[in-house]
Amino acid sequence: MPPPPRLLAVGEHHPPPTSPSSPEHPLLSAHLLLPSPSTSDLSSPHLPHALAFSFLTHPSPLPRRLLVILHAAGARFPAFYPSFASALLSLPFPLLLPHPRTRLLVAAAELTRAAAPGFAALLLSLLRRVPFQGDARLLELIREHPSFLASEEPQLLASAVFAFLRLLARNRFAPFPRSSAECSNCEECSNAKNLEECGKELVSFCVSVLRDHFQACALIGRDLVRSLHELVLVPEFQGLWKDLMMGRCVEIGGVGTPGWCTALSISPEMETQLMFLMKNVKWGNQKRYQLWFARKHLMVPGGEERIPDIVRFICCGYHPKNEVIQSGVIARWVVIGWLLTSCSKAYIVANAKLALFYDWLFFDETKGGNVMNIEPAMLLMVNSVSQYVDITNMLLEFLFLLIENYEVRRKEAIAQCVRSAFTVLVKKGVVPSLDLLTRCEKLAPLLRQKLVAFLSSTSPVSAVQACGKPSNEISEAAELKKRVCSN
Repeated sequence: MPPPPRLLAVGEHHPPPTSPSSPEHPLLSAHLLLPSPSTSDLSSPHLPHALAFSFLTHPSPLPRRLLVILHAAGARFPAFYPSFASALLSLPFPLLLPHPRTRLLVAAAELTRAAAPGFAALLLSLLRRVPFQGDARLLELIREHPSFLASEEPQLLASAVFAFLRLLARNRFAPFPRSSAECSNCEECSNAKNLEECGKELVSFCVSVLRDHFQACALIGRDLVRSLHELVLVPEFQGLWKDLMMGRCVEIGGVGTPGWCTALSISPEMETQLMFLMKNVKWGNQKRYQLWFARKHLMVPGGEERIPDIVRFICCGYHPKNEVIQSGVIARWVVIGWLLTSCSKAYIVANAKLALFYDWLFFDETKGGNVMNIEPAMLLMVNSVSQYVDITNMLLEFLFLLIENYEVRRKEAIAQCVRSAFTVLVKKGVVPSLDLLTRCEKLAPLLRQKLVAFLSSTSPVSAVQACGKPSNEISEAAELKKRVCSN
C-alpha cells in the first residue's frame, strides 16, 4: 500500500507527519481513520480533518462527492464549517506543497460561496500571504461577492482592498516577485494565474469597490489616504482621487488606522518574529536576531519594499505594556531605526519615514489620537542625538518637509497637528522636555532654529535667542555637510 500523500515540503529537521508534533499529524490521523469520506460519516468527529486532507491531496480533478459531503455536513452540523476551516488554517502556509496550496483556494471558494462560518478568517489569512503562486484566484473570489461582503463582512472587504493597494504600492518601481511554475503535471496548478499578471484587474477592483462601497473601505482609516497618495500617478487612481477623495481626506485622515489593518501588510511569520524581537530580546543581544529577520524577510525579492509597512505595523499594530517597556527588551524605536538604516533605495527610505511620521500629520488628542502611534518617532530622534545625530537631523528635516509639502492646502492644519503631537509627548512623559532637541548643540543649527520657531510659532528673532546663536553666523557650507538627504 503506497504511503499517504504529503501536504508539506519539509526538511530533515522537521518531524515526520506521523509525529504528534507535526502540523500534518491531525489531518493524517483523521485520514487513516476515514480514508475515503462518505455521507455515512457526517456525524464522525474526525470528518473535518479527514475531509480537509482529502480535499487538499486528491488528484485532479476534485471529485464532486467531496463537495457534496462538505456542504451536507455543513448544513446538518453548525460547527462543521468552522472546524473544517480551522483544519485548513492549522497548516503552515509557506510549507504547503503546490497542489495542496491550489486546493486550499478551491476550499476557500466553496466556503465563501456558501457564506459558511469560518470563511472570513480563511480569506484574511490568505490575503496576508500575497503574493504567492496562484494568488489571482483570491482576487477572482473576492471580486465575485463585493456587495455581499460589504453588507455581511465589511472588514473583510476593506482588508482585501487594503491588501491589494499595498501590493500595488510596493510594486510601483519594483516588479512583482516571480514564483517559478510549480506542479506542471497537474492541470489545476499549471492553469493557476498570479496577481503579477493581473495588474489592471487589481486596479479595476480597488477603484470599483472604493467607488461603490466607500463606507466599508473607510474602516481602513488614514492609511487609505497614504496608500492612494502613493498610487495617485496611476491614471485610474488619479480620477478616483479627484472625484472621491479630494473632499474626504480630512475626514478619513482623522480616523486612526486599526492594528488589524497594518497587520495585513506583513505575513504572519513576520509578525511572529517581530513580536518575539520586541517582547523577548534584551538590549545588546538584538544584532543576531535582526540579521536572522533580515535574511528571512528583507534580503529576498520584494523584501525591502515591505519596510514601510513593517514600520506602520510597529507604530500602530503593537503597543507594548509598561511591564514590557520596563523589562529591558529592545524598544520599538530601536527596531525602526535599524529598519531605516537597512534601506538601500532612496524611495523606500522616504516611504519608511512617511510611515513613521504619518500619524503626526493628523494627530488630535481630543479625537482619540493615540500617543503610542507617535512615540517611536520621538524616541528615535531623541535617543539618536548622542551617537547618531545624523538620524535625528534626517528625521527632523523630513518632518519639516512633510509639514510644508505633504498637503499644501492643509499646511496650517498639519502644522498644528504636529505641534499638538510634540506637546502631548511631553505631557504624557514620553520625553521630559523638548529641550532635548531645542537646546541640543549637536543638532544642525538651522534645524534647531526652525524647530524652536515652529514650536513657539513666533518670529525668527525669538528662535535665534532661544538657540543662543544668530543664523547669520552659520556657515552655509558647514551646514550643508551636516544635513542628511531625505530623498
